[in-house]
Amino acid sequence: PQQTDLCGIRWRQLVLGERPNAAGDPLDDPVVRSYSKCLAVDILCVWRRVVAPKPKPKPDPDPSSMFDMSIPGTGNSGSVVHPPLSLTAAKELWIFWYGEEPDLTDLVAPELLNSSDR
Repeated sequence: PQQTDLCGIRWRQLVLGERPNAAGDPLDDPVVRSYSKCLAVDILCVWRRVVAPKPKPKPDPDPSSMFDMSIPGTGNSGSVVHPPLSLTAAKELWIFWYGEEPDLTDLVAPELLNSSDR
């Protein structure tokens, strides 16, 4: 079997926040569409749902609120829990390569490329 030097593997993480008005077609989702295009040209990648960054809570004058044990998504806290396959959830696309970075311009949605962490 051929062995690969894992020290040379590089990656890029692309993030898309929640999209509450996302369409029902998975290929309309920038992360899923980009994932599909990368796989079609044999670029190793994965995507996953992530928890969207929450805005900082406003100070609550009620001291008893610090003991609030409400479960998210039950209507008590106001936060929404997305179903496992919801397209509205925030997502990450991780792209892996060995050696020189591939040209992702025609493969990855522009809104993802603009949000990338290098």
